[in-house]
Amino acid sequence: MGLTSDQQLAVENRGGTLLVSAAAGSGKTRVLVERLLSCLLDPRDPANIDDFLMITYTKAAAAELRGKIADRLTQALAEDPDNKHLQRQTQRLYMAKISTVHGFCSDILREYVYRLDLPSDFRIAEDNECREIRERVLDRLLEDAYEHIGEEEAFRTLVDTQGLGRTDALVPQIIEQVYDKAQCHPEPEAWLDACLAQCEAKERPEDTVWGKFLLDEAKYWLDRESEAIECCAREAAAVDGWEKVTTLLNATILSLRQIRDCPDWDGFAQGLAGLDYGRMTFPKKGGDPDLAESIKAIRKACKEKTDSLKALFSDSRETVLAGLSQTALAARGLTDLVRQFGKNYAQAKKRRRIVDFGDLEHYALELLLGKTHSGPTAAAREIGSRFREILVDEYQDSNAVQDAIFAALTGQRHNLFLVGDVKQSIYQFRLADPGIFLEKYRSFGFPAEAEPGQGRKILLSSNFRSGGGVLEAANHVFRTCMSVRVGDLDYGDREALIEGTSHISIGEPEAELNVIAVRESAYPEEADFVAGRIAELLDGTHMIRDRDGDQEILRPIRPEDIMILLRSPGSVGSYFQRALAKRGISCGSGGGCDLLQTQEVETLVALLQVVNNPRQDIPLVSVLASPLFLFTAEDLARLRSGCKDGQIYDAILQDESDKSTAFLENLSRLRAVERAEGLEKLLETILLCTRMEALYAAMEEGTERRERLTAFCEYAMNYAAGGQRDLDQFLDHLDTLREKGLLAGGEKKRSGVGIMSIHSSKGLEFPIVILADLDHAFSRQDFDTAVLVHPEMGLGPRRVDLKRKIKYPTLARLAIVEKLRRENLAEEQRILYV
Repeated sequence: MGLTSDQQLAVENRGGTLLVSAAAGSGKTRVLVERLLSCLLDPRDPANIDDFLMITYTKAAAAELRGKIADRLTQALAEDPDNKHLQRQTQRLYMAKISTVHGFCSDILREYVYRLDLPSDFRIAEDNECREIRERVLDRLLEDAYEHIGEEEAFRTLVDTQGLGRTDALVPQIIEQVYDKAQCHPEPEAWLDACLAQCEAKERPEDTVWGKFLLDEAKYWLDRESEAIECCAREAAAVDGWEKVTTLLNATILSLRQIRDCPDWDGFAQGLAGLDYGRMTFPKKGGDPDLAESIKAIRKACKEKTDSLKALFSDSRETVLAGLSQTALAARGLTDLVRQFGKNYAQAKKRRRIVDFGDLEHYALELLLGKTHSGPTAAAREIGSRFREILVDEYQDSNAVQDAIFAALTGQRHNLFLVGDVKQSIYQFRLADPGIFLEKYRSFGFPAEAEPGQGRKILLSSNFRSGGGVLEAANHVFRTCMSVRVGDLDYGDREALIEGTSHISIGEPEAELNVIAVRESAYPEEADFVAGRIAELLDGTHMIRDRDGDQEILRPIRPEDIMILLRSPGSVGSYFQRALAKRGISCGSGGGCDLLQTQEVETLVALLQVVNNPRQDIPLVSVLASPLFLFTAEDLARLRSGCKDGQIYDAILQDESDKSTAFLENLSRLRAVERAEGLEKLLETILLCTRMEALYAAMEEGTERRERLTAFCEYAMNYAAGGQRDLDQFLDHLDTLREKGLLAGGEKKRSGVGIMSIHSSKGLEFPIVILADLDHAFSRQDFDTAVLVHPEMGLGPRRVDLKRKIKYPTLARLAIVEKLRRENLAEEQRILYV
């Protein structure tokens, strides 16, 4: 199939930085490959394939792109077998610069290492090794800080006034959080300076970045409330006998507008505090009862929002400024620690002759812009001149440092091709910044409007994966909820998905919404419903589209066609697995299986937890009842009846049965091995003394079970090889993985219904997707840390009254919470879009 007109424009357009906003399934990789080929086949100035730098964000994506380029070259050569230039390109393919951004940075640093304060034989450290170094550096840093706490007023103030708990456990977390945020900026030290500058005393709250933001937010909502109530007033004015209702509504509108126009903080706060919506009663006779209920509902919603604004403006100007003043010294103490941590961490890495991924980016930026970032260096001009064009895939997941690297290489020639989709930017937790994409999306014009050298954008909206029914449902959802204010982007006609290829009708709705009335517990009931719906789809009467050669056909649905997507499979995936198993429906082991949700790995993890601390009843009972030790329900009841008040472990210690004795012998051996020889030897001993692999291999899907155990053990071994051999650390690490899942088997063909996190599904295709577990409020966990951090709004500490032991939010914290809330909503919308 040929290219669409927009795709062709994206392939051919030259003369400036080009941003291609490519919606889901719109063929962005094909466009990138065709653009490359068009340059290779340019009749006036044919390029070589190694004249281009292609940046992707994973090694797997780089390998996939290289394969697609190879296929396209083969196709082109088949059409023109005598083309000597194309023949040479197939031979030069191995020279093509297709790399992750970190791989590219590593290459240029090794080439120019003599220009930097960097060991010539540096190596890139794994995450586990960096984790170990960080912990050691932080321990020593805090030991030194506490030794000199009497001399360091800023550090003492930080510890005393931020409510960090009875221990200093939160301090290293906060230091790392601020450090990592700073490293996402091209000049981390300047960003820390800016954070401190924001804390300097101001005469008015509205002069601070936080006060201005909160006032702007409040005025926005007051405008919306005024509009809503004005609409109600117009409707009420048209009803005979509702004069009092109309008068009260108009009085509310006037009050809202007066508050909105208050020029200063105190006037605004006092206006909100004094706002009274009044009591509204409708005449018992006459008028429209439905209209009355609608007006009541709108007034109630407006009043609830206004009440929430009152809480933000409950403190006077003096109180607000006093709170900021009291936390300024603590902020300095925190930034001092962050700076010292950065220096100590850098020295520790230098001693080991290693760099981490953040170092690769910052050293590359120093090479390209100089230490002071004053402008492109000779190295930047020389490296940039090697490439006819730099092509960046998944640009929406860039951060500011990476974007500065691209700009340094292409700033003079504007030979930058960027492709991505900001609606699919879902890696905020990895510190991706969708605002970088959005800034160009809003400022660039369309090609017909752009002057030579100016940035331009092209939108690809045709979707070639899904049928019209699926796309119509997606468009309906996002037209309703995605906007510049909540989602960072208006979802209008230009952003809407268009069916790129006509599909055979499957004879039934392509999208459905099921709302379940939960009687007892949501997870089991929803999982049971989903399993029942899947059983219906697999009864042989429901069809799915497939391809037979070049022909599209309809065939019955198979289990492998179905993928259940969950926001957090680590917490709920097992319910769906059990519900499917009850109906005899296999749950696939390939295509991204979450190891932590499989029976055999769950059992192994539970055993590791018991080895670490046997006085945990839930993992202990799980292990005892597993195939490893075969305690029956009667055995467990007998243990409990013999020791009614203690823990299960106490009951086992008192029990003299053969099963209990054998279990305690095994546990004693395993604990001794863990203490003496660490995690790697412990896993080997578990597999040996429990015969775990053989037991699960003998069950249904035994081969897959054994492979999953092997995959988990390999992951654990790699973790230990990074220097962290401590079992307790490894279990904490697994806890952090549970929400996203520990995926394995992504390269294998799945053999049943799949379960996967939404994050892991990005870029993949499944004939049938069931999006489940959607009934939760969004997490507020990000707002609960002692000190909030935001890239634009800096630090948001608490204010603590030490005498009364009460914590108060500062103006900075209130503003950052509101900002993060909006950004988190935008992120959740993008996750839903994916």
